[in-house]
Amino acid sequence: MKKYYKYILLLIYFFISLIFIFTLSRGDTFVNYGFSYAISKGEIPYNDFNMVITPLAPILYSVGLIFFNNIITIYLEQAILLTILFYCLNKLIDKKSILMLLSITIPFPIAFVSIIYPGYNYLLLLLMFIFIYYFKHSKNNYILGIILGLIFCTKQTIGLVLFIPTIYYLFKDRIKFLKIFIGYLIPIFILFIYLIITNSLDNFINLCFLGLIDFNNSNNSIDKFYLILFILGIIYIIYRIIKDKNNILLYYKLLFGVVVLPIIDYYHVSLFLILVIYSIIEDIKFNDKYYKYVVWFILSINIIWGYVSYNYFNIFNITNYNHFYLVINNKKYNDNSKELLKYTGQLDKRVIYFMRGSENYFYKIINNKKIDYFDLPNYGNYGYNGINTMKNKIDSLNNVYFVLDRQLIKNHDTNQQYIKELGQYVIANSIKKKSIGIYDIYYKK
Repeated sequence: MKKYYKYILLLIYFFISLIFIFTLSRGDTFVNYGFSYAISKGEIPYNDFNMVITPLAPILYSVGLIFFNNIITIYLEQAILLTILFYCLNKLIDKKSILMLLSITIPFPIAFVSIIYPGYNYLLLLLMFIFIYYFKHSKNNYILGIILGLIFCTKQTIGLVLFIPTIYYLFKDRIKFLKIFIGYLIPIFILFIYLIITNSLDNFINLCFLGLIDFNNSNNSIDKFYLILFILGIIYIIYRIIKDKNNILLYYKLLFGVVVLPIIDYYHVSLFLILVIYSIIEDIKFNDKYYKYVVWFILSINIIWGYVSYNYFNIFNITNYNHFYLVINNKKYNDNSKELLKYTGQLDKRVIYFMRGSENYFYKIINNKKIDYFDLPNYGNYGYNGINTMKNKIDSLNNVYFVLDRQLIKNHDTNQQYIKELGQYVIANSIKKKSIGIYDIYYKK
């Protein structure tokens, strides 16, 4: 039992970090919770709400919501998954795993800490490390294939690309290739059956494959600093490949780099760089006598970051909402939210929140509303020719209120994911009723 104490402490540490310490890095947590929330309420992905990923992660995170449907459950599930990651890392690199823990607690200047939050991208990373473990320590090729298939069921594009190095065995060891390929097809076959049973196959193809045309044309945000870091990471892996051309695992690591495309930002690049850092840590020597100093340094980072967040970002305002306990935002945002909720709660017509996806999901969930296609208005999230499809949906609506974010509509940043054109279309076809902080409420007759 004693050997598991450190994992219990890790579980507690991650749970506290997710809720209180690294809140500024939570990113799309509300959206990922929203996917799982919808599934737990009986909604069908692709039919009832738009989603451009294969459904494994939302389904996995929805399991705990059956018993307690609150974002706290998602954080607890994520703390468990993070602990599993470090159990796997401990098996791979022993005490050097503390250096990996140090890496993902760095919030600045490289926002590695952003990857600890729940969602499909984290699950991709976890599955990648599990794949590395089995690649090194197991001769069961079916398991390797199943893990690659699970990656496909988490994000289809990554799953397809990561299968490419397996083709090497088609020429070197056809029996091994066949076993991996069979294992790969098992999760995908189960996914196919799920899509058939839920009658969502057509919508899945439209959103997850045909919609990639719109997604790649519109979502091309590039952060130059992280682009440089990404290139350096690629160069390092290629350097390792040149030194060890027959190490097929390195090719899997290299192709995992597609996780950053097409949005090359702090979050997606950090996912790849953590894999690069792991590859570096594999080869370095680590003196056990420094272990406790690294632990204290990690704790210091947490204390300092918590202090900085509280004093300089003014975010430490804790509020409880329906389905959202211990939500930390700045006071001004919370005040505007309460005023908006008070106003929309008095309206006798349907209210459509048409802002950032995270805000839309937040307001829909606290009001016990179903998630639908209006709640994630990002480029590429509506399938092929999706903007015109959504304009037709807007045209078909009568006697509804739209809540828009004025700053999003006026934003001239060409890299934003929000479809500003749809927000402007709502404004052009509706009547403005009220402004609350950054929010404008429109009525469409």
